[in-house]
Amino acid sequence: MARFGLLTALALVLGLLDRAIPLTALLGGAAPGIKLGLANTVLLYAVYLMDWQSAVFLMFTKVLLSGFLFGSMTAILYSLSGGILSLGVMLAIRKRPAAGALCAAVMAAVAETMLLIQNPHPKGQRLWCVILIGIACIACIAAFIAIGKGKIRGVPGTSIAGAIAHNIGQVLAASAVLRTPQLLTTYLPVLIGVGAAVGTLTGVVAERVFRAMHINPDKPEEKRK
Repeated sequence: MARFGLLTALALVLGLLDRAIPLTALLGGAAPGIKLGLANTVLLYAVYLMDWQSAVFLMFTKVLLSGFLFGSMTAILYSLSGGILSLGVMLAIRKRPAAGALCAAVMAAVAETMLLIQNPHPKGQRLWCVILIGIACIACIAAFIAIGKGKIRGVPGTSIAGAIAHNIGQVLAASAVLRTPQLLTTYLPVLIGVGAAVGTLTGVVAERVFRAMHINPDKPEEKRK
């Protein structure tokens, strides 16, 4: 119970920090509404080192408290849609994280292709999006190779897949609520690339935290230590 309370508080603090970082402005307004997703590192901890029931409960608690404290009912709906899909994907692939990194690389490549088909000569904000997705795709491929060769543990691969799934869940919810299916072809490709990029970042951060705590997420028997 004490650990659950600490993780909930940490997720809320990191979520507040997410809102304070003007990531959209730093990217020149290329992807409005994006965040680093620092709170996802807490869910990664839960996915690897707690049972799935606790991870699900932590996700619901974090989404509801964040919505009531910092957002609105609409924000809760979007976050809940993304959180459910994200957590489900991470729980499903935590034992095969390389597959998550590979799928993320393929999705990022497809997303960039869609953007280039819509605008073969991107400029301004669209060019920023294409560059960001390209970098994210390369990062996912690097993560896949590093995990396969045992250079790094699988936490980044799980994080990447979870971040992309979170963005997909949010866009699906927004498309249904706003009745704008165009978001699936215009805004979703951008968020897939952004999810791959920030998922790589939060995955590396989470893995470093595990190392600092002398925790090996690849060995389930160490969860109780």
